[in-house]
Amino acid sequence: TLEGHPWWPCMVAPQPVGGQQLRGRGKSQRLHVHFFDEPPTRGWVSTKYIREYQGSDSSDAKTGGVFFSGKPVIRKAMELADAAMPDSPETRLKMPVCMDPSDAEEDDEEEDMEVRESFRLYLDKSTLTDEDLTEEEDEETVKSKPSRRSSRATAEQGSKSKRRRIVVASDSEGSGDEFKPEQAGCSSEEDEEEVVNSMSEEDVESECEAEPDSPVKPVKRKRPIEKPSSAKPKPKTPTLPETAKRAPLSSTITADTKSRLSAFSAPESFDSQANGSGAGGQGGATVWDHEKLDWLQEGRRKDAKRRRQSEEDYDPTTLYVPEDFLNKTTPGMRRWWQLKSETFDAVLFFKVGKFYELYHMDAVIGVNELGLTFMKGAWAHSGFPEIGFGRFSDGLVQRGYKVARVEQTETPDMMEARCKTMLKPTKFDRVVQREVCRIITRGTQTYSVLDGAPSETHSKYLLSIKEKAEEESSGRCRTYGVSFVDTSVGYFYVGQFQDDRHCSRLRTLLSHYTPAQVLFEKGNPSAETRKIFKASLSSAMQEGLTAGSQFWDAQKTLKTLAEEDYFKESVRKDEESGSSVLPSVLKSMTSESDSLGLTPKEGYELALSALGGCMFYLKKCLVDQELLSMTNFQEYIPVDVEMEKAAGPTSFFSQTRQRMVLDGVTLANLEILQNVSGGTEGTLLERLDTCSTPFGKRLLKQWLCSPLCNPTSIGERLDALEDLMGVQAQATEVSDLLKKLPDLERLLSKIHSIGTPKGQDHPDSRAVLYEEVTYSKKKIVDFLSALEGFKTMQEIVTILGPVAVDFRSRLLRQVCTLHTTALPEGLFPDLSAELKRWDTAFDHQKARATGVITPKTGFDPEFDQALSGIKACERDLQDYLDRQKKRLGCRNLTYWGTGRNRFQMEVPDSVSERNIPEEYKVKSTKKGWKRYWTREIERLFSELQSLEEKRDAALKDCMRRLFYNFDKNYRDWQTGVECMAVLDVLLSLTRYSQGGDGGPMARPQVLLPGDISQSAAFLDLRGSRHPCVTKTFFGDDFIPNDIAIGCPGGEEEGQEDKGHAPCVLVTGPNMGGKSTLMRQCGLVVVLAQLGCYVPAESLSFTPVDRVFTRLGASDRIMAGESTFFVELSETASILHHGTKHSLVLLDELGRGTATYDGTAIASAVVNELAKRICCRTLFSTHYHSLVEDYTNNPAVRLGHMACMVENEGDEDPSQETITFLYKFIAGACPKSYGFNAARLANLPEDVIQSGHRKAKEFERSTISLRVFKYVLNCS
Repeated sequence: TLEGHPWWPCMVAPQPVGGQQLRGRGKSQRLHVHFFDEPPTRGWVSTKYIREYQGSDSSDAKTGGVFFSGKPVIRKAMELADAAMPDSPETRLKMPVCMDPSDAEEDDEEEDMEVRESFRLYLDKSTLTDEDLTEEEDEETVKSKPSRRSSRATAEQGSKSKRRRIVVASDSEGSGDEFKPEQAGCSSEEDEEEVVNSMSEEDVESECEAEPDSPVKPVKRKRPIEKPSSAKPKPKTPTLPETAKRAPLSSTITADTKSRLSAFSAPESFDSQANGSGAGGQGGATVWDHEKLDWLQEGRRKDAKRRRQSEEDYDPTTLYVPEDFLNKTTPGMRRWWQLKSETFDAVLFFKVGKFYELYHMDAVIGVNELGLTFMKGAWAHSGFPEIGFGRFSDGLVQRGYKVARVEQTETPDMMEARCKTMLKPTKFDRVVQREVCRIITRGTQTYSVLDGAPSETHSKYLLSIKEKAEEESSGRCRTYGVSFVDTSVGYFYVGQFQDDRHCSRLRTLLSHYTPAQVLFEKGNPSAETRKIFKASLSSAMQEGLTAGSQFWDAQKTLKTLAEEDYFKESVRKDEESGSSVLPSVLKSMTSESDSLGLTPKEGYELALSALGGCMFYLKKCLVDQELLSMTNFQEYIPVDVEMEKAAGPTSFFSQTRQRMVLDGVTLANLEILQNVSGGTEGTLLERLDTCSTPFGKRLLKQWLCSPLCNPTSIGERLDALEDLMGVQAQATEVSDLLKKLPDLERLLSKIHSIGTPKGQDHPDSRAVLYEEVTYSKKKIVDFLSALEGFKTMQEIVTILGPVAVDFRSRLLRQVCTLHTTALPEGLFPDLSAELKRWDTAFDHQKARATGVITPKTGFDPEFDQALSGIKACERDLQDYLDRQKKRLGCRNLTYWGTGRNRFQMEVPDSVSERNIPEEYKVKSTKKGWKRYWTREIERLFSELQSLEEKRDAALKDCMRRLFYNFDKNYRDWQTGVECMAVLDVLLSLTRYSQGGDGGPMARPQVLLPGDISQSAAFLDLRGSRHPCVTKTFFGDDFIPNDIAIGCPGGEEEGQEDKGHAPCVLVTGPNMGGKSTLMRQCGLVVVLAQLGCYVPAESLSFTPVDRVFTRLGASDRIMAGESTFFVELSETASILHHGTKHSLVLLDELGRGTATYDGTAIASAVVNELAKRICCRTLFSTHYHSLVEDYTNNPAVRLGHMACMVENEGDEDPSQETITFLYKFIAGACPKSYGFNAARLANLPEDVIQSGHRKAKEFERSTISLRVFKYVLNCS
């Protein structure tokens, strides 16, 4: 392996073949040694690395000594050396040694080439994945120079698996003189530096492609060598971090090579990387050069406009770098500091040749976060090969960093040509241009071919928000403008809405579309809004933008949209009609009186300003063109807006687009998307999500956040599930095909990005990428994967087509039926013609293998035109040759030549000189022949060369144009993906509806309030079970329960007149299942309005417009809110926004404060919900006085979780035994049995006994007060 050791016991011995023992002179003097190892090895070692070994009992070999090592292999070698020490020299020389041929015969050129190749292999293999390694090794096999060493290594590879420590000497001189080693303690740092510097700069430059502008001399890529610490050194080799170790290097790497590579070795741990010496090998923490810069220190920094950190308008994203400091740096490092000053908040991945380099503070981050290796030098420096960009950039982005990819945008030849045009170029001009080509953050990841594949399927949003606060009679009212985008698919949402003082709509937005990054105008968000960001979005990146220059107003946003070429395709399509270039959604937000679309409509100023902030940031990250040009804009309308506009419940629920409101509190309390620990285990999403496609999973999450309210729409989904249950064979086949689909939604965005012609002002159009072939192959693989995916979708439609005509569900018929003239109801586009066209566009297999697309005739007009021109020109040349044959009377005339010397007419000497026309010019000759050019040949050849250049240019841009042509049908492709997403989700719901938890699954009956005899809302749930407990309970293990709210059910004596009571007071023992029952009720209702079967015997209800929850007890430390304040805030939201069609779940309200205060608040809330709002309510409580107060209230019913109690009333609470029945029945529970929970929690027995006595005293006191009150009332 590549894991070596600083010292290794060995014995001086003659070379087995020639008997040589010492060779070389001076600093190059080397000694032949036998290494003690199993099996033994030998090699040539520099004499300066040899020290005398006096046994493992010597002080040097013990703890603290320079030879000490705890490694078993070294300890074993010391034992072998100890055993050999008593032997005579003659006996030692008879010991077995390695008889493999020495590599000393190899010349210096071969060895230097091996050093360069080994260096590249070491860096590549320490950073690449196994898959990348395989590709790199395959390329290395092709590129490597054949030699005796490589052939021998190939032969040895299959038979031997051992570490090679043979040192190759550059001379062949030998000497029989006896060598006397130096003392162990006389190693010097100068000797170490000689070895480090023995690797020439040219060796490194040849592989790193370093130009004169490199910020660091290539030799700096070496790690500082630590002082040797054991007898007779075994050549030191790099120690890779555990996370970066890969396949071993080829056995052709010699020990001398490994010794040279030791300059790049990493310390034992990352901690020593970050804190160890990097400048000179001295002990203690490293102080890097950038940490010594006074103007870079915390508190002394200035931004690019020289504003100090203490100033209010200080910009932390920029940095002021003194000009005199820049003038003292190298040209490359000067450019690094210039870019760093513009993007101070980002980690620069700075391209130098084939490597991305990290310098100074960025290098420290790279080592600490990514496990990279520090290079040698007084300033921090690390790096990795170009092919590893995706993995390393994603690693930093996921940790919350910004990454700026800096590319070389000209070659050294281009740089030289540029300098020639300058009057007096300076040393700073003689550097290849480098520019920031992309800034990547968590909210702007597009997952291009350089970035790699996404790590998760769900969307991550970049949110831009602007707030306007107003005073109203009812209190503070806020207006928000929002714009958020999923950059992985290019979907923009823009909207503006008013919100209450609790920011209910904003909280709901943040729950449904959880942003990974938030942009806001500096000084704009109110304290309340910032508090929400702090509490709800603690893990999201939050960045303030300067008003005006960065966070644009509405007018600047519209002006930029009009001036830029974001929608130039729309311009071409709309030129005939003369309509605006803006997409229809944005056009609707502009004033109707302004035909140019530069004035915002009233009520959309904040929305367009928020879009402007988003556009600025995307422009800064250099992805604005590829995302905005997709024209995927939707207006964001809060889910409860239609509720306010509706004339009545019937009209409200009959609207197709109306959705149930599930705010952030409800989503969290019911654990619909995430559990309390932030994962998905046990959530409703996890239980339902068996989708086969990534885009299906994203759609299911959207459906879960916004269930339906329209009974007709709900019925269509339920019909679709029944239809799919009826065609089980086809459904299974379709599910298998769906699993083969890639993430087509994101692939379409990728193809659009590649096909979008980048303007010359975009630096990526000039970037020099050394792995261009690899990236091209990835692009082609993605494209072919998309084509195969759409073919699979066509196959799915073909399978379902014959049975679709019998489907009851209109929704299902639409998504699995082709849209044709005969079947206009179908939504799935007919893609067969397009797919056939792309099948014949180019050779797929050849393109996949070579990374180059050569279009077939008739597909690319530019390429075809160039080819036809070339053929015509070649015909003209051939016709001209035929004419010359007749003219000279010689049939043997042919064209000769290659490259720029082509089309020389070869004329035999047999043709008389008198017959050669004067226009013939001799270009070359050979024995018996002369070759001529004429003006006509020169003209035709020049024309041919011009056409060939056009062909090559067309071929070079062919991939982009093909992707561009594919993207022209984006709407059809996207429609097909949307249809498959709906089908995938319906199949997922079907699987749940069929399987469930082993118990009965019921189709819910959803009724409009006007369709029943009574207009009141009701819920009648029979034999229901919790939807998310199937991993714990199966079939009959979970006890089903009936829940009836607003309708008769479970009456007992005294409850007959409460059949339509909207509020149910739930009591019961601690741990009796009250909270589970309430969550169960909420989740079942969500499932039903999602359009799914529910785990129950039956369910009938009127639609629920909103589910409110107040469950559990927790504070919000980040927001500065106590447990009781959180309870009251959630309750206030219920009282402000609840309607009679809402479902309210309140769990033990008032427990966060004193008993009397809590009881009073709980009583008032129950009264408000039952009498004024009249919404369906489950209200659990342990306040039994509250139960007594509402026993005779007709708007309130009583129910409790049943239990069986033995030895109740016994003076000893330990004798009381409670069995939970987990059955919800009518009536009140007399006690909460808290001492049973105390005993289960293992509270000390004496504490329980003391508490029981105190409870008895309270109980007697309460009874006495009641009797006294009764007597007074009677008198």
